[in-house]
Amino acid sequence: MNKQRLQQKRQLVNLIREFFTKQGFFEMETPLLVPSPGMEVHLHGFKTEYINPRGEMENYYLPTSPEFALKKALGSGFQNVFEISRVFRNHGELGHLHHPEFNMLEWYRPGSYIQIMDDVETLLDYLVRHLDTVPLFGSEYWTKSIKRTSIKDCFSNYAGMDLEAGLADLQLWRQTAAIALSETIPQDESFEDIFFRIWLKLIEPCLGANRPEIVFDYPASMAALSKLKAPENIWAERFELYIRGIEIGNAFSELTDSEEQQKRFEDANQERTALGYPPHPVDDDFIRAVGKMSPTGGIAIGVERLLMALTGASDIREFFLYPLVEPNLK
Repeated sequence: MNKQRLQQKRQLVNLIREFFTKQGFFEMETPLLVPSPGMEVHLHGFKTEYINPRGEMENYYLPTSPEFALKKALGSGFQNVFEISRVFRNHGELGHLHHPEFNMLEWYRPGSYIQIMDDVETLLDYLVRHLDTVPLFGSEYWTKSIKRTSIKDCFSNYAGMDLEAGLADLQLWRQTAAIALSETIPQDESFEDIFFRIWLKLIEPCLGANRPEIVFDYPASMAALSKLKAPENIWAERFELYIRGIEIGNAFSELTDSEEQQKRFEDANQERTALGYPPHPVDDDFIRAVGKMSPTGGIAIGVERLLMALTGASDIREFFLYPLVEPNLK
């Protein structure tokens, strides 16, 4: 137990709440027992059972994100909402950057991911000015405006690769990746496999080196909840926030087409099944709510990861009262 880290966490949460309240956002409180934990292929939920008054068993999950519940609220007429919610992720989510339960900040506002980029910049400035801890990396790191870089430029700048050409030609993508990495790429690797191989080795460690950095416009296949960018529709209006090589937040211009959302969830479950994972239930109320949403931007930020960036902590578990520990470290 680290008393100082817990005090820093409480101050940060209070400052986040203060910031959004001053901005006119409404704080939501969403359920922790939900019909679906989320639909991202590589996220795994905690499943539980409820015995209803008739003695029947009903399956529920702990949420991997409050996103579905918040969007249901948006579909019913709410706007400008935020929540600091406890979320849960199963299946090996434990390490210096991961913990199976953690706090997630999400907010949504009318507009697109552009407005969310601006919010991120304003929020970080507010937190750095009001936190008691001394800002890391020097004051210049935090006082500069956030750098904004397209994913396409990331691949060009750090790997010498043409991402758009790779989207159209898998063989070219494989060949240029082999050159960039100086290693052989297995023939059975997909576009996404190669993308992440390059991303993790050559690009991600460089992001946010001299100031916080937003990387935006991911390939369409990598944003199941995002609006596509017209007119090409090969990019999704998605961005991630990086600080010193660590991903802090994930944002979208939210999809507002129920039929398209249904199709993407079906595709996700097919991929889960192909990987040997059980399919997740589709939340039909969420699908309907998506179609009722006005154009909206939203983001999810890991509170403890943000604290790591602001305080210099090396392990996310420093911010939990009684964190889980790997068996061989007990």
